[in-house]
Amino acid sequence: MERLPDVTDIVISIGGGGLITGITVAVKAIKPDVRIWGVETEGAQTMGKALAAGKVVQIIPNSLAKTLSATYVAEDALRIAQQHMEQYVVVSDQEAIDSQRFLLERATVLTEQSASCTLSAAKKISGRFQKQGHVVLLLCGGNESLANMIAYTKHVPA
Repeated sequence: MERLPDVTDIVISIGGGGLITGITVAVKAIKPDVRIWGVETEGAQTMGKALAAGKVVQIIPNSLAKTLSATYVAEDALRIAQQHMEQYVVVSDQEAIDSQRFLLERATVLTEQSASCTLSAAKKISGRFQKQGHVVLLLCGGNESLANMIAYTKHVPA
């Protein structure tokens, strides 16, 4: 927040919910008006199913975004999401792959699908951002490899 004092929106992917919960609590304590947007891929919708049910539910994940594939979301994460998340967004594996390729080709940044899905979500909800807003996408890539990327092309056409 010190480096990005003008941030208006943060788009964060959700696995078990710990990362989005920690960031949300910290950001809201410093700048309560920042909007937090949560993202999952189809087949890894632990938060989505919990939000719909109003309680933690268990799923059998089947997304290519493996680090989003928790079997359930933490209770605290659900509570924080219910209180503070602006919107929950779901994107397909194909959308996450397309964004991953875009980030690699245009920004020369290799992300995990679990992170590139934030770009896919931002595209979907771009009309909800302020014209002069400062949108942050949480990106990481520590769990990605060339072998994974080659395998994706076997599951989802290029």
